[in-house]
Amino acid sequence: MESNPIKLTRRDLLRATGLAGVGAALTACVPVAPLPAATDASAPEQAFLNYWTGWSGFEFDALQAQVDRFNEENDGAIYANMSTVFGQYDKVLTAIAGGNPPAVVSAVWQHQLVSMAARDGFQPVTALAQGAGLTGAEYFPQLWDAWHWNGDLWGVMITSNSNVVAYRPDLFAEVGLDPDAPPTRIDELDAASMALEVVDDAGAIQRVGLLPASLYWWGRVFGGQFYDESNGQITADADPIVDALAWMAAYRARLGTDQTATFLSGFGDYMSTQNPLFAGKEAMKQVGEWFIQFNNRFAPELEIRMIPAPYPSGGRPNCSNFGGSVFTIPAGVMNPDASWALISFLSQEEIMAEFCFNIFNIPPKVGAAQQARFMDEPRFALAVELLNGENAFGPDKIPVNDFLFSRLGEAETSVLNGQGEPREMLQRVTSEVQQELDRTMARMA
Repeated sequence: MESNPIKLTRRDLLRATGLAGVGAALTACVPVAPLPAATDASAPEQAFLNYWTGWSGFEFDALQAQVDRFNEENDGAIYANMSTVFGQYDKVLTAIAGGNPPAVVSAVWQHQLVSMAARDGFQPVTALAQGAGLTGAEYFPQLWDAWHWNGDLWGVMITSNSNVVAYRPDLFAEVGLDPDAPPTRIDELDAASMALEVVDDAGAIQRVGLLPASLYWWGRVFGGQFYDESNGQITADADPIVDALAWMAAYRARLGTDQTATFLSGFGDYMSTQNPLFAGKEAMKQVGEWFIQFNNRFAPELEIRMIPAPYPSGGRPNCSNFGGSVFTIPAGVMNPDASWALISFLSQEEIMAEFCFNIFNIPPKVGAAQQARFMDEPRFALAVELLNGENAFGPDKIPVNDFLFSRLGEAETSVLNGQGEPREMLQRVTSEVQQELDRTMARMA
């Protein structure tokens, strides 16, 4: 899981602060201080690739094993050195803006792709892919399409994700809920969440049922869309999205905003046995199929089940966003053929399937994803079904999509903290992002 599309985290905040400051530099080519060990350093007989990834922990180790295979097969010709920028994602934007990029970077979220391509942050890989005979026929079509913009291919992914809700059947049974009949509608989710909550006599939260987060997912679950392509209008203040944010905020208001903040501050490391779902602080959690491997590694004795997002009347059943980390070649890289060699190697079905199986992500190639070792796991099969369903959504292809994500994250945080009203905050987001979109489109005309 190089990216987590479910929960607003430090990564999201870095994205929010990174685009506004760095986007202008990408447009105007404003130089910034160079970062150490970021440019291609070529020995006379060997191309040296700095590859920056957003994976960390055991996921980094699993990918490193594949990069090691690449280096072995290209001994004497190309050497790739992989390093993580986990928690430092602004470093990627700064390096590209300053003309000092890595040779390959995958610490770029799918929703950032068009925004950065429009600012000349990447090199298109169309010709490289065509030269390698890569047509997209092997990929899930919605993913292949998501990597294209303005007539060009801008990168590829070797993993993808779907959104699900994980729950603990033992805690359901503990409070008299049927673990075999989890909620499918929003009112059922609300009732189950309240039944699962544990609050002591002093008002301190000991356990929550679910704390909804990620308006970009729930807004779609409630039936909304964030952009109307037919007229080029941002629609972040549409009624279903306002309703979704109000519903999310109601959970924290009921439990107490301050009490919720205190409770969240006590969460353990996400990638550990102290993950709040494993530790019993949450009975349900928004995750993706990657959480299967977290379960296997950190709490193998604990049964965790997964369901699609419950939806309201007028909402979307089996609704998921899909996304992941895109392997790209930044603008200014002097040896894009060598960069593509690494991307192409990692995109091979065998390599992709092995890496995805080790971290339980969805392979973007259909053949790999349909291997029995994946599909025999019911939770993974659910994620693939959601990815291919009629209510699966990728990011809108607009050159200000990263700005939209940033502003939505800020609005969500404010409302959840009791510092703003949903409609007012989303009207502000819509107005500001529309202005930025209009300016950008005029500049590109």
